[in-house]
Amino acid sequence: MPSLRSLRDLLGGEREIEKALRDHASLALRAAQGIQPVFSRVAADDHDGARVAYHEVDRLETEADDAHRKIVEAVSSGVFFSGIGVDIMNLAEKIDDIADNAKDASRVLVLRRLRGLEVAGVSEMIDSYLAACVKATSSLRLAVDALATGKGEVVRHVTETERSEEAADEVKDGLIAKIYDLQIPVLSIIQLKDFVLLADNVADHAEDAGDQLLILLSKGYT
Repeated sequence: MPSLRSLRDLLGGEREIEKALRDHASLALRAAQGIQPVFSRVAADDHDGARVAYHEVDRLETEADDAHRKIVEAVSSGVFFSGIGVDIMNLAEKIDDIADNAKDASRVLVLRRLRGLEVAGVSEMIDSYLAACVKATSSLRLAVDALATGKGEVVRHVTETERSEEAADEVKDGLIAKIYDLQIPVLSIIQLKDFVLLADNVADHAEDAGDQLLILLSKGYT
């Protein structure tokens, strides 16, 4: 079994890959944070503003795709011990899924015109829900950052990611039930439900990325 230092030496360009992962996680977080401005503009009947906010999320998702591709290319060109390269690529894939679903959730809100009055009954609950989803992603980004500082910090932030994902789940169930009770057009109910489920994927993939970090730690990567 190689020492920790020799294991790190096997990861050619490790510092560059760690930096790329940090940048990737930051882009995913910014995309997740961008969902709320889209929703707030829809709630204010500012549909032009909602589209502008959506295009910003779209731009961030494109940047995240580029970052993901560069990580895969860098890992593929190196030599890795015990499948760690595959684990890094799986981590990058989960991070990319966060940005993808942030874009998809935002897009659902602008595909069809939702009126502010239609979402008024659930707007506060949606704000709370999105905050939990963003918190999960923020904790995941901190966990990725902590790869450069130590195992304990990674585990602490991964645990917080899991707690935030659970908090989002708790809000989600009540939120969907409340959406079904709204006296609004059926298409608006479906649109809001789809939005909530896609936003839920943001928190879910943050948790999945945290699990990938723990797999890396279990193989000696710190």
